Amino acid sequence: MNIIDKRNSLARHGSRTYRRRSRGSIRNIAIHHSATTSGSAEAFARYHVNSLGWPGIGYHYVVDRDGSISWCYDLEIVSYHVGNSNGMSVGICMVGDFRTQTPTSQQREAALDLTQYLMSELNISVDNVWGHIEFPGYSWKPCPSISMSQFRSQLADRTGQTNRSAIPSPTYVAGARQRTYLSRGDQGDDVRALQERLNELNFKPGPIDGIFGPQTYDAVVRFQRAAGIGVDGIVGPQTRETLRDFDESLEIVEHGSPTDEADEREELFTSESRRMLRHNTPMMRGEDVREVQQKVGAMVDGFFGPETEQRVREFQQRENLTVDGIVGPQTWRALDRVNANNQPSYSRLLSLQTPYMRGDDVKRIQRALNVSADGLYGPITERTVREFQRREGISVDGIVGPQTWARLFQ
Repeated sequence: MNIIDKRNSLARHGSRTYRRRSRGSIRNIAIHHSATTSGSAEAFARYHVNSLGWPGIGYHYVVDRDGSISWCYDLEIVSYHVGNSNGMSVGICMVGDFRTQTPTSQQREAALDLTQYLMSELNISVDNVWGHIEFPGYSWKPCPSISMSQFRSQLADRTGQTNRSAIPSPTYVAGARQRTYLSRGDQGDDVRALQERLNELNFKPGPIDGIFGPQTYDAVVRFQRAAGIGVDGIVGPQTRETLRDFDESLEIVEHGSPTDEADEREELFTSESRRMLRHNTPMMRGEDVREVQQKVGAMVDGFFGPETEQRVREFQQRENLTVDGIVGPQTWRALDRVNANNQPSYSRLLSLQTPYMRGDDVKRIQRALNVSADGLYGPITERTVREFQRREGISVDGIVGPQTWARLFQ
């Protein structure tokens, strides 16, 4: 591969910066076309910075028509290219408008080589290589305007993997009894029936293949929003009943899906497309729970338990919301307005001392590291900081200085 390192030469915003992530959080490779008949990493960077006000170019890699590859950002950078999925995705853009053009043979081979390399580097399967249009919220966007099934099949041939998006997986059950709930990852005839009904209603769930993938999820979310019912992307009794009785002659009104730019629509889309969180048995768990816990001041363990519910109630009371301990669209929108400015920022070195250092900054560190947030920088906190530093590959000293703080919160 002819990779040209341009990480330090492309246009950057004077004050804005992209946040960082760990490599372990990357789950997808996103394929784009530039939707321009010509261009370059330099041109895209100038447009993204000067016209859109972004921190920098939106792609990690740009593949030119001659097959050369511009390396724009480290994989740990969270750039703008697939809206709400930016945090878990790496963006590859091929120069060209593939609505009217086709990739050159050199360009396609370079894109396949790069994608194969990244799959190996990040331990990503061929099924998690998606076109821009396949990400939630983007079924309307003609990008990358190439056959992603064919692209994945070529990757599967190269890597020896089975492309589950092309054929039913061994877990596909034909004629299985209808399940009460359907969600992402499910497969079977009941999923196929769901896709057929969504297609009848013009919600376009993608291939009618019996696989509940990202396009089916996006169609379910758009249907729930149009029908005025709870928006969680899960097909339960209410959604199933509404699908059955939905009057397709009614005008379908959708909220605008977010573009790559962060604007006022993205907050609405994000809050309404995320699942509703509450204290259940068994407890709900996941990264979205961790996000809530960080913002309401609960112990960050990823489990929505009694303490998290109580902190959500306190947050709702402060925000003059309905106090029910449930994180629905209204509470999500309020939480989205909570940022680092509402929490202690870096102001001093934190280390194990006698007497112990204490304060809200210590509590914030403890919550981020999933240890008891008592506000005292004791031996357990120091040991957990050392473990975090070791995982991140930075100096292991048990001291929270600017570098450790930045890795935790940026």
